[in-house]
Amino acid sequence: MTAATAMRSATTLEVRGVTVRFGGVIAVDDVSLSARTGEVLGVMGPNGAGKTTLFNVISGVQQPTAGTVSLGDTALTGRAVEAVASMGVTRTFQTPLMFWGLTVRESIEVAVTARDFGGTYPPAPHRELIACGLGSAGRRRVESALRERADAVLARAGIAATADRLTESLAFGEERLLELARALAVQPTVLLLDEPLSGLNPDEIEAVIASIRAARADGVAVVLVEHAVGELLAIADRVVVLDHGRKIAEGPPQAVAADPIVIDAYIGDELE
Repeated sequence: MTAATAMRSATTLEVRGVTVRFGGVIAVDDVSLSARTGEVLGVMGPNGAGKTTLFNVISGVQQPTAGTVSLGDTALTGRAVEAVASMGVTRTFQTPLMFWGLTVRESIEVAVTARDFGGTYPPAPHRELIACGLGSAGRRRVESALRERADAVLARAGIAATADRLTESLAFGEERLLELARALAVQPTVLLLDEPLSGLNPDEIEAVIASIRAARADGVAVVLVEHAVGELLAIADRVVVLDHGRKIAEGPPQAVAADPIVIDAYIGDELE
């Protein structure tokens, strides 16, 4: 067994029997899945299949009616969003969340500061945080190191040219690339990506896919929800398919794509 294969055999995130009811509506119905270290787990399904609700449960936004979520040997169920995030579960959203009034570089510095110094959002205090207990020379060293790390993150994400721009000046695709870069800057254990390719041009899609593959190579467990079926099948190591809140298929991408149940559920001619 190679080192890479051994790394991918380790289960990082475990979802067991998760059910979410809103009154008489079952949004997620007894779903179990696992995400392994150093792999991309794709999650597919039509609108209303329960994908976003499942992400909400994993990230602590929504508590399940039944079932559990764990990270390694540690239970996540019942923990607040901030606690789940501090344990290494990072999430992006369908609509990118920006820190208005900061530059792109400062947005990355916030993420790095939050990880290294215990800072929390909102980001305003981050420079004061790193200055605590430091003289001017020490503060300059820390700020210089922080800038270098932020610039390295931006270069890896392919958006180094935007470093000095205010986040409110970014186009939608640039916002999405920044959100992904910021998520990776905290060095997560699990990265939840909610439709990261939506609204992007081909160059931006290529940049996002490159970042996802880099995260996988770094040992991150990536869970990817994406309506761009072709791209999801190309990047995922395994795929889970949801329909009406239930898991209807799981396996290697091409096997799932050829499953008649999956085709009938919603893929149709998309894969032909």
